[in-house]
Amino acid sequence: MMFVRSIPRAGGVSPLRLALRGLTPPARRVSCGLSPIVFLVVASVASAQTPGLEPTKLTLSPAPAPSPALKYVLLPELKDQTPGNAALEYYRAFSPEWWGFLRQEKTREAADKALETPLKDLPRKELAWIQTSQMLRQVDVAARREYVDWGMTERLRREGYSLLLPDVQSLRQVGVLLAVRARLEIAEGNYDKAVYTLQTGLALAHHTGDGNTLIQDLVGIALAQLTFVQLEALIQRPDAPNLYWALTDLPRPFIDLRKALQGEKLGLYVALPELRDLETKRLTPEQQQKLLPALGGGIELMIYSGSKPNENHRLSGTLLVLRSYPEAKKALIAEGRKAEEVEALPALQVVLIHSLRQYQRLQDDVFKCHGLPYWEAQPRLAEADKRLRQARLRLEAMPFLELLPAIQNVLRASVRMDRRIAVLRCVEAIRMHAAAHDGKLPATLTAITEAPIPLDPATGKAFVYRVSGDQATLFAPPPQGEQANPSNAMSYELSIRPKK
Repeated sequence: MMFVRSIPRAGGVSPLRLALRGLTPPARRVSCGLSPIVFLVVASVASAQTPGLEPTKLTLSPAPAPSPALKYVLLPELKDQTPGNAALEYYRAFSPEWWGFLRQEKTREAADKALETPLKDLPRKELAWIQTSQMLRQVDVAARREYVDWGMTERLRREGYSLLLPDVQSLRQVGVLLAVRARLEIAEGNYDKAVYTLQTGLALAHHTGDGNTLIQDLVGIALAQLTFVQLEALIQRPDAPNLYWALTDLPRPFIDLRKALQGEKLGLYVALPELRDLETKRLTPEQQQKLLPALGGGIELMIYSGSKPNENHRLSGTLLVLRSYPEAKKALIAEGRKAEEVEALPALQVVLIHSLRQYQRLQDDVFKCHGLPYWEAQPRLAEADKRLRQARLRLEAMPFLELLPAIQNVLRASVRMDRRIAVLRCVEAIRMHAAAHDGKLPATLTAITEAPIPLDPATGKAFVYRVSGDQATLFAPPPQGEQANPSNAMSYELSIRPKK
């Protein structure tokens, strides 16, 4: 896991925006500094290509639930919060006096290495500055404010798809430093401090994901995943507290996509404001001149790079109008518009109205699945994806279809986060069972009576659990018909530490 650097833009589009649209940035741009942590996010939204699935190995000690049960919590509680907007405090943490040295190569390398170094080998003296960092203390304050408002809504209404989020991207750098601080505290046995840092990391993730863009959601998911790696390091310590109820206390879903999906709908009308009154007002000649090349394939140039479409786009738009007008006219009349009204409109407007209606139906076929449990959403998403491919082949919903983000991949990233929380709840329930049964693994998950065992958020079924000797495997399988890989499945190998 590398320290985060600035993210280059590919043809005017950020790589994350391209990932949301199911595209890949040009290779020459990716190789110019796109850091691996960016790929962590992209891997969360794009189907992984890695064959097979490497299990996460955890060596555990028996541990009963703490008393009281919520002695430890993983998000700051109201009693620990102070009034105010967390976003203002996060932005204070970007003060040049605190932030400048973090961009030094030596600092980045030290943080990168600390994330991969075993706890016992961490160079504590060299990394002591992280534990006293005023910048991170400011982040601690931000994480404990009562609410967050990033002020993105008005910016989104003004800038739409061209909105840049360098501030959100930079929060990943903060997440890396928090992860290192947690590792140092875990290595020193300061578990109360480590839980406090994990609270800050998860609050940062939750706040980041509480925005109006899918990129904010994805960065929030990446921050949470990074924090849970450190939680896994904590629960493997011989005297680590049991965090089952702390994990159970987390919100579900951990990152809610609803606001961001609504934000996605704003982008189109910001990019092409002429569409707002498309159904009610006749397009002027000037508006038609603007929209014709957009229809002919120039819409991405107009939105993402600020370039002007060329004559080829205009010609393509004209040909598409000629091809699509008869069907569009027939469809609008069938949907209730009077024939004379349709015939009085410019041919371009008739085609655009029909295309926009097609796009909205296709978009909602995907967006509506967000409200379903993933195991119910997954087959519907597969059907929606099939319809999208067919629509592209038939040139339906053009040019708007090219702007539709790959929501299926975002939903997968979200459910993977919730899956990890559920798996870790199972792990902690196993530790509870072992504490009550002379350090032995449960023969089955149903044998655990100390705490409820969660179902897999992706399948709605029990996780696959098997015991072989003194080891157990805990497996979250891929959706039916898919081969297991890091994006659609999870595997843990568990063993109980022998008594001394």
